[in-house]
Amino acid sequence: MSGNRTTRLRAIDALLEWAELGHPQARAALSEVASDHRTQDVTVWTKALNRIALFGDASVEPGLLRALVDTGHRGVRWTALACAELGLRRAVPLITTLLEHPDPMVREAACEALGLFQEPAAIPALAARLNDEIPWVRSRAALALGHIGGDRALAALWQAMMEHRNPKANHLASAIAAFGPPVVEDLITLTNDPDPDLRALACRALGSTADDRALPTLERLAAHDLAITTLGGLVATAAKQGLRTAHRIRARTAST
Repeated sequence: MSGNRTTRLRAIDALLEWAELGHPQARAALSEVASDHRTQDVTVWTKALNRIALFGDASVEPGLLRALVDTGHRGVRWTALACAELGLRRAVPLITTLLEHPDPMVREAACEALGLFQEPAAIPALAARLNDEIPWVRSRAALALGHIGGDRALAALWQAMMEHRNPKANHLASAIAAFGPPVVEDLITLTNDPDPDLRALACRALGSTADDRALPTLERLAAHDLAITTLGGLVATAAKQGLRTAHRIRARTAST
């Protein structure tokens, strides 16, 4: 695709519009763009990859895999997400290596992609990212483990929450809550832990489960647990937040 960047971006926008309308020539042209990152301006490349579902098929896989290997390419994070969008499982090992990339935005995208793949083999590598120096990478890794599910993913999340005892680890509480009814009793037990930070996290997780069994515990803590967390809040406040979350979820569920 020749011309200056502005012209090329306009051309990509036009092709995407035509592809959305089902024009095979537009889809073929976009596939050609996505098939070789080495010949494309990175902005043009990523704009096409952001809509890969409109035109992507098996023909773009070799080019996307080449782009994943080129870890210095500025569009590598979008490549990982495009592979996940298309379900190109041959990309999983390459995306897993991106969890060690020096750019935190690439690590975040790798976490998201592996979560979309729901790839159990990536659980140990994602668990390591729960210790990432960047908060949003830790959060994305937790979310990915929640998407993958299963005993090993849950164990990794639970271990991270118990070991770090980080009062800001709401991402861990939310990811654990995503496992639903099987975790409710353990979370209720955690509300008896001597550590106020863990009790507060348990409250937030219980609220997100919106489980009937959680409500009496949250009501009790909201009324009586005046312990102060490391962040200076009350466990009772976290319990009230949990109750509001639970009632909001239950109301939304009832209306659908």
